[in-house]
Amino acid sequence: MSNRRGMTLLLVLMMGAFIGISAMLLFSTANVETMIAGNTRRMNQAKISAASGLSHFIAMRLDYNTLRERAGGLQTLQILPETRLSPRTSYEVKVHFSPSLNAGQYVVESIGYYTKGGDVISTHPIKALFEGEQ
Repeated sequence: MSNRRGMTLLLVLMMGAFIGISAMLLFSTANVETMIAGNTRRMNQAKISAASGLSHFIAMRLDYNTLRERAGGLQTLQILPETRLSPRTSYEVKVHFSPSLNAGQYVVESIGYYTKGGDVISTHPIKALFEGEQ
C-alpha cells in the first residue's frame, strides 16, 4: 500500500511540472507575438511615412527640366530633407537620374523612418519611376 502512495506523489509532481512548463510556454508565446505585432506596427508606420513623402513630392509638381537643373551634373538629388510627421516618424525624398533610363525618365525614392530615442528602428523605401518632357 505504501508503494501506491509513492506513485501518487510522483504522478502529482509530474502533473505539476507539466502544468508549470505549459504556463511558461504560453507566456513566452504571448510575449513573442506581442513583440512581432510591435515590429509590424513600426514597419507600417515607416511605410506610411514613405508614402507621405512620395505624395509630398507629387504635390510639388516639379517637372523634369527643373529637377535636372537643380541636380546639375549629379546623379542623385535630395529634394526633401528629413521631414518630420510626428515625434517618431519622418521621411526624406531623393531623385535619381540614370543613363540606363529612357530620356526624360527619373526615379523618385522616398524613405520613411520610424525612430525611438533618436535611433532609427525601422525604415521603408518606396521607389517610383516618373516620366517627363525634356
